[in-house]
Amino acid sequence: MEETSVPYSDSGLHGKPASQLGTVLTLFMILRLTVLFFYTQQGLFNNYIDYHHYYRTALLSEQGFYPFINMWYEYPPILAYLPQLAYWLAGAIITPIGVDSFSYQLFIRILGLFLLVFDALSLVLVHDICKMLWGMEKANWTAWVCATLSLPLFYWSFSHQGVAVFFLLLSIWFFLRDRHYPSAVALGLGIASKITPVFLLIPILRFLWPRWKKILVFLSVVILVVAAVYLPFLFLGGIPWIAASFTALSRVGSYGTIWAVIDGNWGPGNYGELANRLDLSQAFQTHANPALIPGWILLLVFAVIYGIQFVRPIQRHNQQHFIWFTTLTALFFHLWSRGWSPQWSLILVPLFLLSFPDRRGLGWTLALTGLVFLEWPVAVSLDLKSIAVLWIVLRSGLFISIAVYMIRQLWPAQHDKIPSNV
Repeated sequence: MEETSVPYSDSGLHGKPASQLGTVLTLFMILRLTVLFFYTQQGLFNNYIDYHHYYRTALLSEQGFYPFINMWYEYPPILAYLPQLAYWLAGAIITPIGVDSFSYQLFIRILGLFLLVFDALSLVLVHDICKMLWGMEKANWTAWVCATLSLPLFYWSFSHQGVAVFFLLLSIWFFLRDRHYPSAVALGLGIASKITPVFLLIPILRFLWPRWKKILVFLSVVILVVAAVYLPFLFLGGIPWIAASFTALSRVGSYGTIWAVIDGNWGPGNYGELANRLDLSQAFQTHANPALIPGWILLLVFAVIYGIQFVRPIQRHNQQHFIWFTTLTALFFHLWSRGWSPQWSLILVPLFLLSFPDRRGLGWTLALTGLVFLEWPVAVSLDLKSIAVLWIVLRSGLFISIAVYMIRQLWPAQHDKIPSNV
């Protein structure tokens, strides 16, 4: 991952292409830092809600309330306390007050710096994973694309999704290098950041199959890491609040998906007012219409369709096949899920580009970008249900078409009889 010190080296002409990661990373950091430090209070950060929510949650600590100790929360501990750390650092400089204050502006810049570190490390991982899969030339191209995409830039300034993306990519990076223990630790930290990366367990278990000992050890390490993250809160008497947090996640209802359209739920995932987190009973309340299709039916249908792909013969030692199967699993996961938040697209973008570091992967990424921006801020902020239905249907169609293409790549006709132990 070193970059040549000669700007116009002919190594790309007469030898292996030189890494451009240093150049990409430098320009990436300069762009992000410029946005972070020089946007005005009326600019990007002040128009969107997630940073506000993190700040208002952290403000509750002034009254002695903390996630998983004496309040329930929708995010797991790592993403619950990373904004809290930014809040404490900002509070050491200036007394924290409301979101219209300078203390809030300081908070978002400190938190933005934390998240920038994760995004920069994710860029490095994407480059190195792509180099392992496709070679240096494709890795350079993919790094340039990732560094200049508008979608990651927008949602870096909107939410802390990038933390979960980093741990997901780190787990993939370790697994591709046959370092299963660190891969399990990284995945455990990803799940302790946000539940979504749990889908990676399935492709990893498939590619470890039938080595039962490795599978059991991997699962055990993931569970132990997640448990270790929650353990301090158990000792602090937070057992009912942890249980309430998982209960709230199960009762949030459908949102942002075709299942939400069927149920008549048009808004984002709604957990109620922030003050509700201080009341255990509120975790059992549902702020959405009930599901018209029982959850067990959806799970059964998707389990059967995905299970057919899971048991098909696969080249376990082919790293490209692992990425394709991981992308396929991510698509199935998001098609099955009753909820969808636009920032979850940050998980799919690197998977698309790592699966196909060319115009095809870029085309999928740009199509998803357009649909995500159509969702937020256009449809949601204008409360246009017709546009909401359109982008939900188009996004679902995009995911299905990509999934079908992945299946054809994994199991073309000439490979249908690959031995399962290959």
